[in-house]
Amino acid sequence: MSEYSPLKLMARSGEDITMLSALLQDALLASADMQYIAPEKVFVCLLNRYCREAEKDAPQRRLCGLKIGQVEKVQTRQIASEKGQFYNLLSIGYVEAENLLILTFSGGAAIRVYIGEIMLTLRDVAEAHPSFARPVHG
Repeated sequence: MSEYSPLKLMARSGEDITMLSALLQDALLASADMQYIAPEKVFVCLLNRYCREAEKDAPQRRLCGLKIGQVEKVQTRQIASEKGQFYNLLSIGYVEAENLLILTFSGGAAIRVYIGEIMLTLRDVAEAHPSFARPVHG
């Protein structure tokens, strides 16, 4: 369906996080598709991202994996444990003074990820598929 190559990106700075945040804006995340693996110090999630690189084509989405390394602690706000709950990612912010990543979702939900250093990897894991609509921001 898509003529675009799968993304494989790494973030190692605050500027890199800004770029990843823009790419992942409007990604959909199911509560069942996120996990903090404390012994490995990683937080992983599977997102259904809106393909901004294909903006001129019909709307598309693509499954991608996000891995955050060097994780010290994870806190959630308004994130349900029910498997059928979905969240719309608005942004990923970085608070340098606290070594803190904040994943902010529509509706007030958020995930705070305290890290030892910036170590994020984003990788597309499936082919693009049609999306029902383009995201709209008011």
